[in-house]
Amino acid sequence: AVRTVRIRQVCKMDVVWLKRDVRLNDHVPFATAATSGRVFVILYIYEPDQLAHESVHGSHVAFINEGLEDLERQLQDRAGKNERRRLITTAHAEATQVLTALHAAQPLNRLLSHQETGHGSSFSRDRHVAAWCRRHGVKWQQIPQSAVVRGLRQDGSWHATWVCQLEAFLQEDAVENPFTGPKEHVSALLSERLLHFDLQSTLGTAEPRSSTVCLHDSGGVSSQRFPAASTLGVLTAHAHDRPERQKGGESVAVALLADFLQRRGEAYSGSISSPNSAWTACSRLSPYLSWGHISLRTVWQNVEGSRQDAKSARWKRSLQAFLTRLQWRSSYCQRFEMRCWMEHQHVCSAWEHLREGRTYMFGDRRLLGTLTEEDRLRAFMEGRTGYPMVDACMRCLLKTGWLNFRMRCMLVSFAVYNLWLDWRCIAGHLARCFLDYEPGIHYPQLQMQAGTTGCDLRCYSVTRQAKDQDPEGIFIRKYIPELQELPGKMALEPWKVRNSIPLGRTPEQYPPRIVDEVKTSNASKTVISAYQQWFQSGESKGGRQPPELETLLGAKRRKQSVHSTNAPQEVTCTGSNAAESNSSDGKKCNTLLESLQQGSMKLTLMHYGPWSCPRCTLINTPDSVCCEACNGSRAAESDNIPETCDQTGDSEDTAQWTLRQKTESQIIIDLD
Repeated sequence: AVRTVRIRQVCKMDVVWLKRDVRLNDHVPFATAATSGRVFVILYIYEPDQLAHESVHGSHVAFINEGLEDLERQLQDRAGKNERRRLITTAHAEATQVLTALHAAQPLNRLLSHQETGHGSSFSRDRHVAAWCRRHGVKWQQIPQSAVVRGLRQDGSWHATWVCQLEAFLQEDAVENPFTGPKEHVSALLSERLLHFDLQSTLGTAEPRSSTVCLHDSGGVSSQRFPAASTLGVLTAHAHDRPERQKGGESVAVALLADFLQRRGEAYSGSISSPNSAWTACSRLSPYLSWGHISLRTVWQNVEGSRQDAKSARWKRSLQAFLTRLQWRSSYCQRFEMRCWMEHQHVCSAWEHLREGRTYMFGDRRLLGTLTEEDRLRAFMEGRTGYPMVDACMRCLLKTGWLNFRMRCMLVSFAVYNLWLDWRCIAGHLARCFLDYEPGIHYPQLQMQAGTTGCDLRCYSVTRQAKDQDPEGIFIRKYIPELQELPGKMALEPWKVRNSIPLGRTPEQYPPRIVDEVKTSNASKTVISAYQQWFQSGESKGGRQPPELETLLGAKRRKQSVHSTNAPQEVTCTGSNAAESNSSDGKKCNTLLESLQQGSMKLTLMHYGPWSCPRCTLINTPDSVCCEACNGSRAAESDNIPETCDQTGDSEDTAQWTLRQKTESQIIIDLD
């Protein structure tokens, strides 16, 4: 017995560290450990420093736990009925503390994990783990599980390198589940080489343990469930679960992918903008991709195979549109990898000096009404703004943890352009709401929708979105019980029917609008668009401070002149205000600012610089002709109608604003 103990002590082991990759298929660390001939341990750590991040919610922890339960069940099924111990080792402590305890119990040979593109806290954790591995002579192998390339710089060369990596990664065969094959062989592998450690809460000792636990009759997961968020130190306000969210696990993800490719996917193209049709037309795979319950490569290869075999043009179009979104997703993760500071810092901070607390003063303070900043933020977070489409979307998130892309953009637009809130004060709340929270998507998209990329201005009319995407109020009535008895289109604008018809449940129970949508958005668009143009002009280089808004617009008018009809025009006015375009420079500047702030005009900046793809919204370099993510064409120079496109490629109307790209800088003004 003593001799056996000595052998186990000197025998080094591998550790498969699970993070955002709780699955068996296409899992290189698992395959590496299973074929190495060494003993190994499967480790998942509930890390206090990661759980303390503002993005963490109880629904995330519950989803992760369901993935772990599914993984444990799969391993138990392969281990056989004689295996009566827990196969996944878990711990609640900092990563380096856990590794120290394991290393003391049995020396580590390698730490095997997948790379992740996470928030700043996870990056800091990885640096500490890397330092620990160097000190203890442990090799840490981090295997890519996406097309993200580490170490690239944000210059002209990164994109070509990334595209090569993307193509190579997706064409490589997905790694097979290493625990398949003859049942006797797999059972022997798991019983002889897979260790389990009972890590005490103090982590003072760590001993290999094969404790007997009560298993379900199916031989599945132990009745000892994985710890809930409430027991892990997650803030009480955030530790609860969402009652109607999707359930986690690789088995669920695989079944969902099959259902999408066999039945639901045909309607994908053209049906993902409305929250009614998107519920089933979207793949709904995003949380499983975000938490690694299925790999990007597995999804890509299955979708591409189905696209090639598709018999109808509609199927081919829909599956190609979905592949475009996957590529777009990878591109944004790569950009965040290169600019992880986007989690806290604006790309364009030209109007940062207008911030007071968490509010940007884009105009007269009275436009925000009597509510305090905290009141506006709370109303937004609880879905009580008085705008049914906004509130229905937020309440949907609070219940289900999911919402289609266009409606997510609309929520951010409303918070920034109508409530004048800093996107950073809603980032944590939305991250907790999104079951599919992915840092590489979350922060770049927040900045894009907030306009702080410096080359996007996407202000959604929430009332128009309700009319376009939920014309009969089906979605609104589903999530806003106060409006359930308002028939048809009345639920879209309840302020128009207050006290006008007798109802058992009147809209008086629904809160009034907290701001005027038109006035607040016009004021914010005036400021943001002007400072974006200043930012793109290059005048911000060298640390130059941005000028005051009136000074900025006045200087612009003095530098520009009205061109002939054969040349690109600086200002185009239509309707009764056309005569004002021939007035003096100072009068034009004052009229422009006053008209925009009063909501009588629209302003769309046409710029020469970075441009946003009208199909997938990717920010592209100024010299690129086609979109770097979806290969879509740059907006035609002959286009004069401002529009913005969502992920489907379907264009919005002029009620939304975006910066469109021209070879000449100009301002186009259209009357509403």
